[in-house]
This record gives sequence, C-alpha cells and structure tokens, in this order.
Amino acid sequence: MSEINQPLSILEVNHIKKTFGTFDAVTDLTFKLHPQETLGLLGPNGAGKTTTLRMLAGFLPPTQGEIFVNGFSLVGHPILSRKQIGYLPENVPLYLDMTVKEFLIFIANMKRLHKQKRKEELDRVLNFLSLESVESHLIGKLSKGFKQRVGLAQAILGKPKLILLDEPTSGLDPEQTVEMRQLIKKLNKDSSVILSTHLLSEVEKVADRVLIMNQGTILASGKPSELTDRLKVKRYYRLGVKGNDEKVMVLLKSITGVESVLKLKSLEEYNFYRIVSNPKAEILSQVLEKLVHDHIEIREMVEEESKLEDVFLALVRNQEKASTHI
Repeated sequence: MSEINQPLSILEVNHIKKTFGTFDAVTDLTFKLHPQETLGLLGPNGAGKTTTLRMLAGFLPPTQGEIFVNGFSLVGHPILSRKQIGYLPENVPLYLDMTVKEFLIFIANMKRLHKQKRKEELDRVLNFLSLESVESHLIGKLSKGFKQRVGLAQAILGKPKLILLDEPTSGLDPEQTVEMRQLIKKLNKDSSVILSTHLLSEVEKVADRVLIMNQGTILASGKPSELTDRLKVKRYYRLGVKGNDEKVMVLLKSITGVESVLKLKSLEEYNFYRIVSNPKAEILSQVLEKLVHDHIEIREMVEEESKLEDVFLALVRNQEKASTHI
C-alpha cells in the first residue's frame, strides 16, 4: 500500500497478532474502517478488545502484521500516523489537580495544535461536550460523567481522523450513558470511530457496522441488521388466539420445526404465546392452517425480529464449545 496516496480507508488492519509469552491475546485480525464510519468492536470481557485498541493507538506494537492510519504506517511513520488518532482508554488518565481548561490546553500543546487555531478548537470542544460550565473546575472535583466528557474532549481535540473509544460508558449512570451515546453518534461528522464494548445495546444504538470478537479473533462482521438476518439462530413468533389453552399448546408443539412454546399472557378472551422455531423452518403457514382447521379464532400472528444478542451469544457459545474439543 502506498503511503502517499489518499486512502479509501481511514484505518487498514492487516493480519495483526499480539502474543504475551505463550498466550495469543489477538490472533490474525484484518479489517478496514471507512471515512465517517462508526465501528462497534463487540465482545465479552477478555475477548481482546482493549489489546486491539492499544495496538491501533500505537501504545502496543503488534507481534506481527501491519496497521495503516489515513495511509500512514503506524510502525514506519509513527508520528504522522499518531497525529491522526484520538484515544479514550477505559481508565482515563486525567490530571486531577488541573482545571478542565488547563488540562485541555496541555493536551493541545502535546498535540502541537497551531496557536492561531488553538482557542477556536478549545471553544469547539468545550461547547460540543457542554463543558463550559466546568472549564475552571478542578478535574478531581468533577462527577464521573463530567470526567468521562473531559476524557472524550482530549481524544477529539484537533479533529483526528480516527477516534478510538474503549468502553466509553463504563461506570456511568443510565442518564449519563444516554448522553454519552448521543455524543458518540455525532463524532463521525468529522472522524471515523471505533467503539469497544461488551454491551449489545451500545453497538445497536451507535454503530454503523459491528465486529463480533472473542478469544482474540473476529467471529462475524457486518451491519447489525445484516448480522441478525445472515446469522439467525432462531425464529420467534408472537401468536394471539381465542381457544382452549391446552389444545392450542398441543397443536403448536406438534408442528415440525417448532422448538418451544411459551404462554405469555391472557387478555380478555385471548391467550398469547411466543413460539420459537428452527431458523430454516417456515412454520407460519402450518400454524395458520391448523388453527383455521380447528376453528380457533386468530387475533394476531407475527414474526418478531431477531436480536443481535441472539447472534452474539450463539457465536460465542459455539466458539467456546469448539475450543473445548480441541
């Protein structure tokens, strides 16, 4: 790859691996990140997400493989490539005895922002993250939510092309979590973003694309909706009928492909059920045919959308089962 041409990808990761002694923390990762794209790096604790982000940020050298940031090799051109990166680690290293503004000026100097643009950039970041009201406060006196905002401020200062966020909502309360997610969704106006998390709701709400990772490898990748369609592990239906509960349960369980039936509730004269079927089974017509044949009145029969959670859990469990048989 030429390092002087304008790249089509902000980030290009080619077969990177990280080994600690005899332990492979990350094994043969390859992927690209496009301009103004938000990528969710999803996996359980210990999946290798933090190690991956540290390599992408230039804090850890890969044992093998190459990383290019905006066309520059992280190994061959470390200064040029790192200028393109903003990094928010899970445990944000803040100077607690500095005020918010003092800290951001310090970071601006570290990033060698041009003096003429420094004030404009500081004002932009303070405004974007609603930090004006606390800019003269000591960081050590701030709440967890504001400290996380200050950490994000140092990462986005200077409008880096690539922003890396490691568990950015960790330790935040529900209201702070929602606010942080809203801020993250706005970041790709100026930058490409990689967000690492073990929370499925996080990637579904903010990511354009997902890499599902476990035991240092990528298990699947794609848009959240594509993954749920492509990797369906079960199909789910909601059924509402008027009829004898025992009779309906027997009828539903007799249909080929139905794996389980759960009664949800009764409402007036109707009973509601959740049906789980094999992903390859087309049970809808069979259910309707049998209900009509038995003169059972149908109120609703709808297929529910699969969730990314189902895909994630199935992939991780399958990998863990495979590894126990090696």
